[in-house]
Amino acid sequence: MKPALTGRVGLPDALTFPGIAGSLALRLPDEIAALREAALDFHQRIGVTMPPIPELILSDAAAWAAHGDDEDWLIWRARWCAERLRNMPLELAPGERIVGRPRFRDPTEAEAPALAAARQTLASAPPFPGGDAGHLHPDYAKLLRVGMTGLLAEIETRRQQSAADPEKQTFYAACRIALEGMAAYIRRVADACESAAHASQETGRDRWLEMAAICRRVAAEPPATFHEAIQLLFLALVALWQGEGHYLTSPGRLDRTLRGHYETDLAAGRITPQTAFELIATLFIQVNRIMSTGLALAVMVGGRDADGRDVTNDLTYLCLAARLATGLGYPTVGLAWHRDLPSELMDFAVEMLAYGRGDPAFFNDELIVAGLRDHDVCDADAANYMNSTCVEIKPVGASNIWVTAPYFNLPQGLLDVMEATSAGEQPALGQLPGPALGQLPGPALGQLPGEEPATFEELEGRVRDNLAARVRGAAQQLDQVWRDRARTGGFPLASCLTHDCLELGRDFDRGGARYNWVENSFVGLANLADSLTAVRRLVYQERKLTLAEFAAILHRDYQGHEALRQRIVNKLPKYGNDLHEPDEIARRWAEFLIQTSEAQRVGPHRYVPGFFCWIQHERLGAQTAATPDGRRAGWPLADAAGAAQGRETRGPTASVLSTTRWSHRPALGGLVHNAKFSSNLFESAADRAALRRLIETYLLAGGFEMQVNVVSRDTLLAAQAHPEQHRDLLVRVAGYSDYFVKLSPKMQEEIIARTEHEL
Repeated sequence: MKPALTGRVGLPDALTFPGIAGSLALRLPDEIAALREAALDFHQRIGVTMPPIPELILSDAAAWAAHGDDEDWLIWRARWCAERLRNMPLELAPGERIVGRPRFRDPTEAEAPALAAARQTLASAPPFPGGDAGHLHPDYAKLLRVGMTGLLAEIETRRQQSAADPEKQTFYAACRIALEGMAAYIRRVADACESAAHASQETGRDRWLEMAAICRRVAAEPPATFHEAIQLLFLALVALWQGEGHYLTSPGRLDRTLRGHYETDLAAGRITPQTAFELIATLFIQVNRIMSTGLALAVMVGGRDADGRDVTNDLTYLCLAARLATGLGYPTVGLAWHRDLPSELMDFAVEMLAYGRGDPAFFNDELIVAGLRDHDVCDADAANYMNSTCVEIKPVGASNIWVTAPYFNLPQGLLDVMEATSAGEQPALGQLPGPALGQLPGPALGQLPGEEPATFEELEGRVRDNLAARVRGAAQQLDQVWRDRARTGGFPLASCLTHDCLELGRDFDRGGARYNWVENSFVGLANLADSLTAVRRLVYQERKLTLAEFAAILHRDYQGHEALRQRIVNKLPKYGNDLHEPDEIARRWAEFLIQTSEAQRVGPHRYVPGFFCWIQHERLGAQTAATPDGRRAGWPLADAAGAAQGRETRGPTASVLSTTRWSHRPALGGLVHNAKFSSNLFESAADRAALRRLIETYLLAGGFEMQVNVVSRDTLLAAQAHPEQHRDLLVRVAGYSDYFVKLSPKMQEEIIARTEHEL
């Protein structure tokens, strides 16, 4: 029997899944529901910045003060990590079934002098070189298989085998120090649970003692039960975040890493699907208590194994159900779609969208696996990938891949060329007030040709040269950062959980990971395509304007030229409507950007393209002047690889056909097609089937990833007017989900402006 999700008021009381005995109560038990409310309150209270942990500032300073000139850098990094994990304060709450959260708090007035002295001490430490350190997908499967003792034993064996190699001896010593720090942290969690048991009433004592015993066991031995496995997974996640600063480490592919423990417990009668569901829901709630809003964290389910077999199991459904029941900012859940995905799973995923969680997102497993193989990823690793928070792709447990490095503003590449041809002393296009994002290397305006391009092809050539120079410059900068990381970076704890660091005796930051590359991301493809369409029509075909005159109009944000702007917006063809002219421009430019990225190297590593934007479409848009596509100054750029906001006028099928005009296979840096539908779409089975056909049309045509918002304009407007009544209203932004009421006013307006489709 397929799970039924046809109710429109609240969530169903229970679901029945294929393969799961009995029905699953989707309503969370009171104690878990209270944890959810606490997590929601926490997110509403803290804003986008986490409170500090004063104890860690003091710990960092003490560790650095003890650093000597003769101490190897990796040893210092390991000692720094271990001391953080030994000093991190812990927080427990009644009803928790998964424990180990750090305690965040503002420092007291009495602590201010000591913290000021600590910061002064830390000022003498070399700054971290930069580059991506947060997006990490550790090898949870190995950790759960061998446990902490097994990892320490492997380190010791490999250390003995490399006795003649001083560098490897140092590396293994650093790994041991970091891993022992993690074990000490887990034992401290056990101690805290025992203290809570002694202080609690009789009703809570047994629960705390049970949690203490679980933590005590997994501090050493491999987990033997599902509960122990999911607890160790959370402890590892926290240790990597707080010990080494991998703040976006994701829970990963839970229906794979936890499957063995779940099925063993189920067969032995030690667990029920209901209990497993509640533990997964608790894990989802807990990650919301350790990170701020506005970021992204991911779980992926489904897909195929290395032999091409579908991996759907009970946990696939339980993870989706936990996301539906918890409905908080984190984690999003992606479904790895392929042609052999069970039909009932796809039906459930589509119906799940009706409840406004924005999940699941649909990832094209077939395309992504093929793209990874193109990048020399072996079959087993290609089948075991994760979206790195939003939609960037990494092989699980074997990669050191930097993502969104950096974001490129595509329409600015055109505005630069237009600015160079404009006369007068007007401020440069794009230099508007806005958040500072840094400058990418590239040609200054004075270095661009000043005469007007004689043909549209010449104009495009100049824009290509401008953007290519910026891509090359960014790659060169990142090459230097990568080299600096090898000297003053280093992540011994991550190295313990990343193939092939232990095998090679080489740190994560020194080439130890099996796969190393850098992923950039191009923002505003639709704006660029529509802008070039407008320039070709108005300047080179109709001869209505010169390029300099068009630039002057953009300087004035179309003031005095609203009729022209309305013609551009409403009469000229737009990308996203299955029209040849703008779609062909978008295809040509996407292919150029892919080829330009792939031509670069960051040291020995590849430079891999992406086309998504997180929140950068709003941030970059805030700095970008009016563009030739009719977009006003400061308005967000296009939110994904599809059409710009509100420009799909020929329906959702035409929109997905435009987005798939070009190959997404090389774009492992991530690509998303956003779609917004009216909530009344789910009133009939025929409508739900139509939405499923649309999603599968996109994926079968070679689409990379699709995410869907099902929320009415009226609901969004009501949330603007009464945010206190819509605290948990989630929307898909551009690769991630966020609370609508926590978004900036400009971002809220951008989401409201997206085309709302009917089928």
